[in-house]
Amino acid sequence: MGTIDFIIIFIYLVGMIFAGFVGMKKAKNTDDYLISGRSLSLPIFVCCIATVVIGGGATFGQATQGYNNGISGMWMVTMFGLGVLALGFLLSSKLSNLRILTIGEMLKLRYDDKAQWISSIISAFYTIMVAVTNTIALGACVQTIFGWSLPVSILFVSGICILYTLLGGMISINITDVVQFILMTIAIFFVLIPSGLAKVGGFSGLQATLPESYFDPFAVGGMRIFSWFVLFTLGLMIGQDIWQRVFTAKSNKVAKQGTIIGGIYVIFWAGAMTLAGMLAMALLPDINPQNALSEITVAVAPHGFIGLVFAGIMSAFMSTISGTVIASSTLIINDILKLNGDSLKHSRITVIVIGVSVMVIAIVIGNVLTALDIAYAILSGSITIPVMAAFFWKRANWQGALASMAASSIVILATMVIFGTSSPFPILIGIAVSFVTLIVVSLLTTPTPDKQMELWEQKLVDNKPSNF
Repeated sequence: MGTIDFIIIFIYLVGMIFAGFVGMKKAKNTDDYLISGRSLSLPIFVCCIATVVIGGGATFGQATQGYNNGISGMWMVTMFGLGVLALGFLLSSKLSNLRILTIGEMLKLRYDDKAQWISSIISAFYTIMVAVTNTIALGACVQTIFGWSLPVSILFVSGICILYTLLGGMISINITDVVQFILMTIAIFFVLIPSGLAKVGGFSGLQATLPESYFDPFAVGGMRIFSWFVLFTLGLMIGQDIWQRVFTAKSNKVAKQGTIIGGIYVIFWAGAMTLAGMLAMALLPDINPQNALSEITVAVAPHGFIGLVFAGIMSAFMSTISGTVIASSTLIINDILKLNGDSLKHSRITVIVIGVSVMVIAIVIGNVLTALDIAYAILSGSITIPVMAAFFWKRANWQGALASMAASSIVILATMVIFGTSSPFPILIGIAVSFVTLIVVSLLTTPTPDKQMELWEQKLVDNKPSNF
């Protein structure tokens, strides 16, 4: 890396801090701070929904899959995109109409406050773990760039991320996400991939260099592809960090269209990162697969553009960290502690507590993949059915939802002992238990009162706040 590369990275980081101060001036109330006053237009919304999904797994993780498995590794992040698409087609308009802040608030409106509390604890744990893993990956990226120790790298760059989130909340995050989206798109699609293909001799040169299995879309096996679907598609459909971005749209039309476009972009990103990993395998066959993206960047990008690409990679992590920190903070304020929702002070205090906690956990543990697997499994296996039933089965009630979440969580944790934390079977068994439990208990207990259902259905279609 040359001096110009470091200057580009420095300008990017200073710009992120500046966005924090701009957001601080614009955030006048809690709605502004947590959901940008529900005001985002379609282009900005697309940038924001895409960047919160594209984090460490979708960048370094996907490039590693491309390095190890070729084009079939693309299925991993493709499942991210399918989850966002499913959210767009099935739920985004309804969520926008509800005018809520959290997944727990939705469950409270449809079921009961007990469902809100349990689901919010699970969702908060999940979002914090996502923030931690991306903080570790971001620290490792900065360590590669500057040669610092991992703890110093984490403190430096995640501190900047937490600072702009603390100052301006979702408004600052949206400003940075637009910048980050542009950086990511230019750096990867218009610099890294063309430079790598030119170096290897185009697609024909890549095909001549790599084994035939690298071009088989199903080489990783059906079971692995299915496990990615269970883990990521279902998890992203009901993630608070994704839902909170949906709440920022200015209308249900923007929410639906933007979420669908964002999901398509994520699938294109999956292809780009997979191709980056394959280029690394063709040009640098002896490197650590975990470093495929960093190594191919240094190997093929010209000076001046190396800094741009690394800034784009860093932006992918930072957008996810900021989004998950504010999402977990919203869950804790709104659903768990039930603090005064009009207080910006409470929001900022919670953001800084969560942000510092994320940095400390990232430094002390260094690797939380097991915890993330558990969080993903419980989120997907225990909350998916009650959420979908809330929108599509009128007979579902709070007793069924509560029993469903409790029973499936216990079953998932128990079956993980047998099958392991990374196996899809605990989630599948958990979903089956959740499904059966919700139906049986709902049918055996009193239906949701008619008045509550009428208010719920009114909120789904009116796009107006109610007194409920």
